[in-house]
Amino acid sequence: MRKLRRRLAPAALAALFATTASACGGGPQAAPVPVPTALAPTAVLGGSLHFYRNTAPYTVAAFRQDKKDSLISDGQLWEIRRADRLIGTLEIATVKPGVNLAKSSVRSSFTTPILIGAQSDIRLSGQEVATVSSEDGVSTLVWFGRGLFEVVELKDTVVTGPQLATAIIQWQQTRPEWSPLPELYTPI
Repeated sequence: MRKLRRRLAPAALAALFATTASACGGGPQAAPVPVPTALAPTAVLGGSLHFYRNTAPYTVAAFRQDKKDSLISDGQLWEIRRADRLIGTLEIATVKPGVNLAKSSVRSSFTTPILIGAQSDIRLSGQEVATVSSEDGVSTLVWFGRGLFEVVELKDTVVTGPQLATAIIQWQQTRPEWSPLPELYTPI
């Protein structure tokens, strides 16, 4: 699990510092758009996996770095655990007003630094999800909603990345805080 923790920082920070010249104007900075924390379930898959928000100072600081050049408005990170064992993470981040996630090129500025390797696009519960699996067994999945993006990283021998992402997405679809991007969602 040490490898997962080491991989976590690059994924979160890469997305945090993603910049696109056409995505944001140079005007005054707006107040951060808070992450709708209700989108993170407390448990999924029959209660076998639990989510715990990571409020460690270094995690919080990672989402506060270089706010001027970042496309990220706010971000939160949850640890995904089976009993005491860390098997993955869920990152939910809001984007600054004016960042147009309907544009494929803008979404790519988020996914390209995170999804290293042979990327696949799959549909889970109607939601388009980009995914990649590394040689060391870590699955990374990314999906977008209106004004936000989410990253799941998982290393487990029992649950696959798509199984976990499906459980999270299905739970989120029951929440009023969830709003899919029409370009990336097909109701099932």
